[in-house]
Amino acid sequence: MRTLVIALAATTLLLGGGQAALAAPQSNIVGAATPRSAADRQFLRDSHYDDETAAVQDAAIKLARTQCDYLTAVGNSPAEHIYLAESASETIEFPYLFVYAAVAAYCPEHRA
Repeated sequence: MRTLVIALAATTLLLGGGQAALAAPQSNIVGAATPRSAADRQFLRDSHYDDETAAVQDAAIKLARTQCDYLTAVGNSPAEHIYLAESASETIEFPYLFVYAAVAAYCPEHRA
């Protein structure tokens, strides 16, 4: 069940289905209201999403933060890191790198 939920969330966010979430000000556009945080920039660089559109970056950041929330809720273990990567493998090009970048940027306390 949780595999389905994570896979659907990742697919929706990365394929543009989360329009409400993407309506926030775009921070990588000249004159944007809010700049990206240092953690956001680190995550985007480490996950290789730094060259994507603002909408895709926002979705990737949201998914990364959700993955950290998941690790906090269920516990941090190598098995859970693998589970997150495998769950996102249909929608993320480099799912293990994505999880690693998410943990390094947003929840370093969950490094396995």
